[in-house]
Amino acid sequence: MDFIKGEITAYCFMVQRGKPAAMMPIQERFREGVINFVTNQELQVYTEPLAEGWVALWIYKYPHILDVIKNIPQTPSSVFDHWILGKLFGYEESAIQEFVTKV
Repeated sequence: MDFIKGEITAYCFMVQRGKPAAMMPIQERFREGVINFVTNQELQVYTEPLAEGWVALWIYKYPHILDVIKNIPQTPSSVFDHWILGKLFGYEESAIQEFVTKV
């Protein structure tokens, strides 16, 4: 787990400083250790299956974000889909605008 601890630490730092959520794929064998680490940072964790042996690990601070995570589109296709994903990951409005005008 040591090799992913730096990335998890960085994501926790960003969420503590205002980023709504962070997501990282991790191997299932690291799940419990990472959950313990994140919850010790006084943050929330949600995992969902990603592929065999892998989970998507979500880190967030505020409880209402979990509802957003559970309702995001798997395949974004509209401006709204891209906007909500951009907001969830903490992008500035101008960066989202730049992205959706290119898509």
